[in-house]
Amino acid sequence: MSKKIGVGIIGCGTIADVYMTNITQHYNNIDLLAVADMYVEKAQQAAEKFNVPKACTVEELLAIDEIEIVLNLTIPMAHYAVDMQVLNAGKHLYSEKPLTLEIDQAKEVVALAKEKGLMAVSAPDTFLGAGAQTCRKLVDEDKIGNVVGFTANMACPGHELWHPAPGFYYKNGGGPMFDMGPYYITTLVSILGPIKRISSFTTIGREERNILGTMTKTEVPTHYSGIIEFENGAIGNINMSFETWSASLPCLELYGTKGTLTVPDPDSFAGAVTLFDGQKLKDMVDAVTDPHPAKIITMVTRQGECKMDQPLVFSYDPDPHTNMRGLGVSDMAQSLIDGRPARLTSEISLHVVEALNAFEISAKTGTAYEMTTTCERTEPMKEDWELWEVK
Repeated sequence: MSKKIGVGIIGCGTIADVYMTNITQHYNNIDLLAVADMYVEKAQQAAEKFNVPKACTVEELLAIDEIEIVLNLTIPMAHYAVDMQVLNAGKHLYSEKPLTLEIDQAKEVVALAKEKGLMAVSAPDTFLGAGAQTCRKLVDEDKIGNVVGFTANMACPGHELWHPAPGFYYKNGGGPMFDMGPYYITTLVSILGPIKRISSFTTIGREERNILGTMTKTEVPTHYSGIIEFENGAIGNINMSFETWSASLPCLELYGTKGTLTVPDPDSFAGAVTLFDGQKLKDMVDAVTDPHPAKIITMVTRQGECKMDQPLVFSYDPDPHTNMRGLGVSDMAQSLIDGRPARLTSEISLHVVEALNAFEISAKTGTAYEMTTTCERTEPMKEDWELWEVK
């Protein structure tokens, strides 16, 4: 592949490291030309580490003609301002999640991008990985029938146990829903389509958190329980928590009229996909001619025979834990090369921002939130897609 799209990165914090690693070492259709940060020394350190040609200010980066796509990797509170700055400079925008913190801000970003003929999207891009794409294919092929329900769960005790700078997770723009919810909601939308309405309850478990040795006030909810109804009729629960020390909940399961589909962790690009074949269980039970108790015993003891691991639709890397962040940027770049729509769209990113806010609004008002935005599912990833190189 000869053509590459020039990209620049604004924000050289913790998450930037994996993006820079993948762009410079794995994705063969994008070229990292410059990095910028409000602390110029951080940009200089990043440029030296990853052999990036230029470390500079944001204004200098946006003035580089060869840069067509800009990654906004700043903290969530800064996303809106930087998003608008990028678009006004005439660059395509790929922001870390979420696109913005507020619905009206996201609408403004999307409207400006449309006015200028630019793309404006946000992470996550994990739904483009082999795990979620395999699940979408199985659902589209009617392997579990009509999806009537699901459960989505992210349960952990909080980021201060491991993150080098955990403070903002407990301030405006943080919390488990805005931090981790985008992975789960985007994956669900990519498989099931747009959301119709959301109901939610929230709470704060610990009023203060030990942030790097200082007790700091918690400003956002740290435990969410919600119900999501999709336009296609599927209804399920979602739990997002920074208050759970241990849990035995599946990350994501889909329940259909023909079976159950276990989806890999939405924060990963691959992982085990398991299909439970309900028809197989029915056939085994129907084959039992003994009295009623024998049918119950068969149903309980032989369920393992109905559970089957599914082959992934493609494999960019055999390690399911490989962090392929930047996959959406690479697909965006390829869409420019091929003259086709990117698989991550402004409409999806806007829809997810509204959903994240819907949990807050529903919890405060005590009523279900009716979604005002919608989106279309985009084209699935091609099985012969070869933009990721294992080096």
